[in-house]
Amino acid sequence: MENRTDVVYPIGKGSSWKNNELRFSLRSLEKYGINVGKLFIVGELPDFLSRDDVIHLKVDDRFNPQINADGNIIEKVLAACADSRLSEDFLFINDDHVLLEPVDLMTIPNFHKGDMNTFPDNYWTLNYWRKRLKRTRDILNEKGLPALHYDCHTPILINRKAFVAMISHFDYQQGIGFTMKSLYGNFIGSDHNRLLTKEKKTVFSGLNEANLSFRLLDSEFMAFNDSGLNQALKIWLYQNFEKSSKWEINDLEDRTIELYQWVNSERNYRKGVQLFEKYLKDANLVRLFKEGETDQLKRKLEYKIIHALDQQWKSIR
Repeated sequence: MENRTDVVYPIGKGSSWKNNELRFSLRSLEKYGINVGKLFIVGELPDFLSRDDVIHLKVDDRFNPQINADGNIIEKVLAACADSRLSEDFLFINDDHVLLEPVDLMTIPNFHKGDMNTFPDNYWTLNYWRKRLKRTRDILNEKGLPALHYDCHTPILINRKAFVAMISHFDYQQGIGFTMKSLYGNFIGSDHNRLLTKEKKTVFSGLNEANLSFRLLDSEFMAFNDSGLNQALKIWLYQNFEKSSKWEINDLEDRTIELYQWVNSERNYRKGVQLFEKYLKDANLVRLFKEGETDQLKRKLEYKIIHALDQQWKSIR
């Protein structure tokens, strides 16, 4: 794998979407990633991944993720760095990060959002995560280091030796911990950093089809969270990354996408009844549909399944 960049995903428990976030991130990595090396999954191993095609490092979370989530991530990165199979420089990426354009993994800049010392006081009060980020800024100031905001929901290139050396200077295990990427980016210092502008867009609230397409136009990366993961985003991800990646061994199972697939296929009646029984669970209608296919029942089945999909996705009409 000479001149390839290995990829490290830290995976915890509690995915709201049965780890399909990772599934679509991997599909985007295979579709758009250039010079992709070995794939490391550190933490939990979702059952749709091939044990023969990924390197799985089992690392349990030692810290309460509600208090010190980054502490768990740091320990997963340290476990990857200790593995001799990992490339000297590797890409750290989260399961809710998606590549939207072709990108050479070896040349991804370390994106940041500016000097945290210039942020207004009310920036730090929004949520618990920002309290951890503020604590990170404060320790960087205390050590006389820059305080750029690297924790901006983008992948980041990490040097394994530099990471191990860096983390030895910070007691990440105490209290609410520190945010990992801002520690690393500011400690190593680099001409490889870049102020983030329009390269990445977030989907942190539910958007409809039109707003999604407009928001993600001309972006290289996208990040989403549970608040943004509505039916429209699921369908958008499926439309853009329909093909399974080489690391997958099982098909995805999801109500929204399976119903969408049926609506946009030949609409086989028997398959539609199975989906209706599986996901919509109206015993009386299931009994009626199973009596046999008629034109009236087929129209009724199509109507029920189409309207089970979110109104945000207009193009299925």
